[in-house]
Amino acid sequence: MRVTVVGAGIVGLATADALVRRGHDVLVLEAHRPMGARSAGASRIFRLAHGDPELVAAAVEARGLWDAWSERAGRPLVGDEGAIVSGPRVDDWAAAMAAAGAAHEVGAPPSGTLGRTDGSVLHDPAGGALDLAGAGRLLQEALRDHLRPGRVVDLDELEADAIVLTAGAGTAELAAQVGVTVPDELCHHVRFAFRFRTARSSVPPAHIDDATYQHRTPEGHWAIGGHLPDAVTTTAANTLDEVRHRSREALTAHVADRLPELEPDPVDEVTCTPTAGEGDGVRTARVGNVHALWGGNLAKFAPLLGERLAEAVAGDHVAHAIGPPDDATDHGR
Repeated sequence: MRVTVVGAGIVGLATADALVRRGHDVLVLEAHRPMGARSAGASRIFRLAHGDPELVAAAVEARGLWDAWSERAGRPLVGDEGAIVSGPRVDDWAAAMAAAGAAHEVGAPPSGTLGRTDGSVLHDPAGGALDLAGAGRLLQEALRDHLRPGRVVDLDELEADAIVLTAGAGTAELAAQVGVTVPDELCHHVRFAFRFRTARSSVPPAHIDDATYQHRTPEGHWAIGGHLPDAVTTTAANTLDEVRHRSREALTAHVADRLPELEPDPVDEVTCTPTAGEGDGVRTARVGNVHALWGGNLAKFAPLLGERLAEAVAGDHVAHAIGPPDDATDHGR
């Protein structure tokens, strides 16, 4: 079967890789550069911890597939430092993990936790930082004969038995051509990296609280992203420079208040343009030979989404959606 995958972010590459391994004739088209846009940056947080048991179960399945990618890469692509969740989500997320049968603990922060936390935390021992850039290199090498630069404007011009839309911000416009409505209001998101004041002998657990998400980067810095209101970040109302300024103010203040182990000035930043209001969760649709996928915080599920899309293409059915469709509160990346 001839399959065209539109978009070479981590989910598009995972899908193409799964299709190639199943023996299909695959072409991946990317308008800019592979692993750019929403897959930009070297790292993300992997976690089983979510507010919905279905998301937890999907993350458990995805973790096994990340481990398989690690074997292919010859090195770990998921850190073993664990992850913690603090703040008002602890009880609900712990209940979701318990319902899914995922290992977790609620109590004092584990040894090595960075900064100050208030109250009990949810400890997810299977969590840690994803080496997203390393996964991207692995997949691009496997797909080097299948990747092509190209901007898709009209789906009717693609000569393929099946089309898979994993084009991030471009998915809404393309999916509309077959009558599928995908949320299209975008926002600016900026994540900053900070240096440690002194060398650390161990990697702190990744941390999601009510205002930020934090994790170690492959460069040895500490990445922090914040959750500003959509009204402050939407691209229609605010420029990237405005959002960058607001984000920098908020996150440097957070460092000064709660993270004395870090230097106060950022040394790096990553920007992307996600869909406004999207939390965790994956939506899918199929019309004719066109399969579309969209959602929020997809990187941790990438190998699972690739497998499910490949199975849907081969079986001519709709890939399984994951989690609640409209959860604007579950923002931890």
